[in-house]
Amino acid sequence: MRPMGEMETVTTKSESSSIGEILRLHAQWIEDASVGDRCILENVALNELNLSEVNLQGAILRGVTLIDAELSGIKLSKAVLDSSNFGRALASESDFGEAQILDCQFAASWISEGNFSDATIRNTTFQKANLRQARFQGASIENCQWLAATLNAAGFHHAQISACDFTESEFVAAQFLRARIQNCRFWGANGADANFNNSVLKVCDFSRADLTGAKFVQADLTGSQFDRARLRHADLREARLGGVILGRAELAGARMGGAVLFAADLRGADLTGARELTWQQLLQARTDSTTILPNGTQGPYKRRSGAERPIPI
Repeated sequence: MRPMGEMETVTTKSESSSIGEILRLHAQWIEDASVGDRCILENVALNELNLSEVNLQGAILRGVTLIDAELSGIKLSKAVLDSSNFGRALASESDFGEAQILDCQFAASWISEGNFSDATIRNTTFQKANLRQARFQGASIENCQWLAATLNAAGFHHAQISACDFTESEFVAAQFLRARIQNCRFWGANGADANFNNSVLKVCDFSRADLTGAKFVQADLTGSQFDRARLRHADLREARLGGVILGRAELAGARMGGAVLFAADLRGADLTGARELTWQQLLQARTDSTTILPNGTQGPYKRRSGAERPIPI
């Protein structure tokens, strides 16, 4: 990795200069725009460069490659990052707050405890990136790839997320409180103990996902599917599950008090020990002979059979 002191000549919008001089002028610009010059880098390679703790707030990077760069603690808040590549970069505790991130690559990068709060992120890939404890509160995220990414304990409070692919990602204990998530894929992901309370999750695919102990209190899951998902001891109280596919899902010990189950598909689901269900709820759902009811018996559920009473598990 090249230290920042080894100057590389790069082309800015207007002239050629060393990266050190560009950073010096940008630091002045942050303090007083009339004195310094904003950092604008276009189509340059800064691979393996050490830019840790550098303040690039408000910078513009278009077509820049920072592959294998050392970016720990870098400040890129309110920056514009367009078609740039941060592959395998080390960027723990970096700040991308309120940045515009468009068509960028963060594949296999390490951004643990990074800040993306209120950022706009479009058409960007975080495949196999480590984003443990990263913060995305209030971010707008669209058409991004998170395949096999690590998002354990990440925060997505109030985020708006659409058309994203989280296939086989890990978001254990991640926080999605009051997030709005639409047309996203979580196939085979591990989201044990994740918190989706009061969130909207419409037309999302959680097939084969592990959501053991996850919280969905008062969440709207309309149009989503959880085929063969693991929801053991999940909290689904007052969740809107109308028409949701829970076929062959594992719901043993789940809390379901007040959940709306009209036309929910529970065929093949395991409800052993599921708590707080009423006979009215179960009559509204679709059950069949492969459904295991809360008392451990086979379905379909029959009115006033008492099968809604859970057995201890």
